[in-house]
Amino acid sequence: MTEAEILSKLNLGSSKSVLEGNPSSPLAELLKELTQDVTDQLKKSLDSHGVGASMNLRQSIVPHKQAKIDGNTVTVGIDADFYWKFVDKGVNGTEVNHGAPAWGQQPAQTTSFHQAILNWIPTTGTTLPQGFDSYDSWAWAIQTNIKKHGKKARPFFTDVVNDTLVEQLAKPISKLLGRAIKINIVEPWQ
Repeated sequence: MTEAEILSKLNLGSSKSVLEGNPSSPLAELLKELTQDVTDQLKKSLDSHGVGASMNLRQSIVPHKQAKIDGNTVTVGIDADFYWKFVDKGVNGTEVNHGAPAWGQQPAQTTSFHQAILNWIPTTGTTLPQGFDSYDSWAWAIQTNIKKHGKKARPFFTDVVNDTLVEQLAKPISKLLGRAIKINIVEPWQ
């Protein structure tokens, strides 16, 4: 959706209502439209990088429920499953270095790496390969392979969320508010 289309759909009301933080204010509506557009772009970027085995990551990408307005700074967020960074930035293996960051521990309350692979296998539509007596043993083999060889980056997120995007988002918001603003986009699981 273009900037003009988004702004034309808004009922601007009074300048006070534009600045209010309530969910039905013109600014809240604009932010909702803009962040939805960003999530749509992220999903297209996932597709262009060939990421979509189970479609779970794609489905988890949504605009954060609440934007934060503090003076001349507007902060919006994108929510996604924690492993989006592994896909976007890659994962180093013990034998192959892809230049990925060191990740540390995954967030609490998330599915284990092994269980995630077990959950993923049925979504591939493949049958148990020869040489494996169970899907569990196949999952261990996949996990070991990833630990050794890592995964190359597929920068679906950084291709979309960058300085150019921030500038594009700032234009309609600044126009609506009648003043220059700074945009912060908060990444999930930082």
